[in-house]
Amino acid sequence: MKKVDIFPEALFSSLIDIPLFSRIDRCDLDDLPTLCDLYSYEPDEKIIVEGEVSTSIFTLLSGSVDILKKGKEKEAIKISTLVTGATFGETSIFFNEPSTATVKATELSLVMALSREKFTKYINLHPRAGLVMMTYIVFGLLEKLRSSNEMIAHDKEFLVSNEDLEAMKSLFPPTVDDILSM
Repeated sequence: MKKVDIFPEALFSSLIDIPLFSRIDRCDLDDLPTLCDLYSYEPDEKIIVEGEVSTSIFTLLSGSVDILKKGKEKEAIKISTLVTGATFGETSIFFNEPSTATVKATELSLVMALSREKFTKYINLHPRAGLVMMTYIVFGLLEKLRSSNEMIAHDKEFLVSNEDLEAMKSLFPPTVDDILSM
């Protein structure tokens, strides 16, 4: 991770193309570049680490990142890939709790970070912009929930039920003696 300095006007030009900021009035966006930090991440560099507390919401200005979750058997299971314009780490603005997933750059990526403290300051100074941002965050989280529910339902469809096991019993001899007598 390397902190990047950029002129506020250049950052503003990037923000107007990002869905989270595209519906915010210019006058409300003017303060944002001075509150945010910009970071450059190399491929495979972690931005958020599962189990560690993150205190910022992130916006991907360029590049792409993988969302990874620890499994029972595997260290990292890829949940999704996010591309330019995506936000992540949204729950960090609501809770001071460990992150539920790891976010890792897949290519050189430019990321804007807005801390919980600065986010709160910003939405209090710009309530209309805050409403737009909070609405976008809520809808984004709802979309992630919908996607997760579909994935869970798909996985459960392929689990073997007790009825399936009972049906398969007829395919095999019922006891060891039956097996040995064959």
